[in-house]
Amino acid sequence: MPLETVDIPQADVLWDVARVPEALARGRRTTDEIAEFIGMKVARQGNYYTQAARILGFVTQDGPDGELKLTSFGKAFARSNRIEQSRHLRRLMFYREPMRSVLVALRAGDGADRAALAAVLQRLAPLADSTAQRRSATVAAWLCAVHLAEWRDGRLHYCGPPVPIPPTEPRHDTPSLTPRWT
Repeated sequence: MPLETVDIPQADVLWDVARVPEALARGRRTTDEIAEFIGMKVARQGNYYTQAARILGFVTQDGPDGELKLTSFGKAFARSNRIEQSRHLRRLMFYREPMRSVLVALRAGDGADRAALAAVLQRLAPLADSTAQRRSATVAAWLCAVHLAEWRDGRLHYCGPPVPIPPTEPRHDTPSLTPRWT
């Protein structure tokens, strides 16, 4: 299992995750401040959303005090307009785990039901069944938010462009900010 449980997102609203870089760019430094900036989030959710921003490559947590910092991609993302951010988020789904593995599974067959999505996550990280079910709902919501997947007849189906899915995640900060497709 290449991932830890913290590497599987639990922040349900992708566009709120996308606001984390803006929060940091505007001087918010703690997860409580980030939760307040996003709005209508309790302090615990500030952790979830900050962790999700880390999964996407927007932030790092450095130093002995765990200071949150924007990555170079996070800085560029915060300066992007909503259309550019949408393109970047869509592209990230193909590169970042666990979304990449779920996309591979969706394209390999006739979609996937909730149990199959949870099983994909459990192959990636040591998740209990109930946790895998909840986190699979998050990943599915993210893929739907960027129009790469849609629910039909109780199954999540791929509905994005017919592009190849990279075999592995790049080992640098993030994929290019220049999308090859929209």
